[in-house]
Amino acid sequence: MKPLRRTVLVLFSLLVVAGAIAYLGLDRILKTTVEKQSSASLKLSTTLNSARLSLFGGKLNLNRLRIASPQGFSAPHMLELGDTDLAVSYGQLRKDPIHVQSLTLNQPRLVIEQSNGALNFKKAMDRMPASDNSAEKPVKLVIDELNIQQAQVVIHPGLPGVREEIVVPVRSISMKNIGNAGGAQNGAAIKDVVMQVISALAGAAAESDSLPPELKAILHLNAKAVLVEGVHELAKDPAKALENAGAIFAPAGRSAEPKKR
Repeated sequence: MKPLRRTVLVLFSLLVVAGAIAYLGLDRILKTTVEKQSSASLKLSTTLNSARLSLFGGKLNLNRLRIASPQGFSAPHMLELGDTDLAVSYGQLRKDPIHVQSLTLNQPRLVIEQSNGALNFKKAMDRMPASDNSAEKPVKLVIDELNIQQAQVVIHPGLPGVREEIVVPVRSISMKNIGNAGGAQNGAAIKDVVMQVISALAGAAAESDSLPPELKAILHLNAKAVLVEGVHELAKDPAKALENAGAIFAPAGRSAEPKKR
């Protein structure tokens, strides 16, 4: 019996090692895919420290996602995220669009600066093509709930009324039903999700009493414009797009949640 027991233990050990290798390999594939898809969708260099898929399924963690600033701006990164947690099943990762039950952005840091009269996030939106013409099919997401926690918006000097850097802590923000407007379930491209997040952060920062009035007005105007463009609703229904923008830019202390359509 001893040789048989030894053989079983060896086989079991080999299976565990093979499973661990496959698991780690999947994490590397996910990391590469996120970086590649995000960079292609945003037309901005995007890097990710690591991706970890829960061994028992249902959870995906993305650590330190960083999106570069558009050309002509000084900050190395326009948007940085601490940990991003997704509640998504293994099976959904192979589907189109990918259905994410919840997405939580922890400690995002948005840098806002101006160059040649343009804000960085509006410049980023303007340089993105309306449709993706790449050979590889872009990833699209349907997100039931997106939460933003412990965010900061950093305002660089040079903007109207700003002589030194201002750091604005942002209230928690919650958005629902992203990528399934009208129940269509078409999904939102990565660039559209990112721009909705940036718009929400910029809009929330514009409520801060630490900003001069002229800057508040500029942030509101640019954030709403980016949101409308990002969700591709302006041409279809401007009234609904602006209604959703108003819902996201709720006064400080309120949850920012687009109204269901």
